[in-house]
Amino acid sequence: MDMDESTPTSSYRQAGASEEMFLIWFFGLPDEANVADAARVEIARIDNEASSCEHILRLRGLLIQATLNQPAGPRTRKRQRH
Repeated sequence: MDMDESTPTSSYRQAGASEEMFLIWFFGLPDEANVADAARVEIARIDNEASSCEHILRLRGLLIQATLNQPAGPRTRKRQRH
């Protein structure tokens, strides 16, 4: 599932637990994405919705953690050939 900026946050509600939602979001990021910046975009999107759903609020907490202690620049995720 591709979680780009056009994907509404409400689609996360269908994913289940907050941790699952976070993983779907994280692994849906492009390889060269800046995780902290992408997390800030999602936090802003959540804040713009008037939702107080427990799962969404827990997801917001996980996204905040993703903004902490991130090195500058995009993440690099080397894919292994099998």
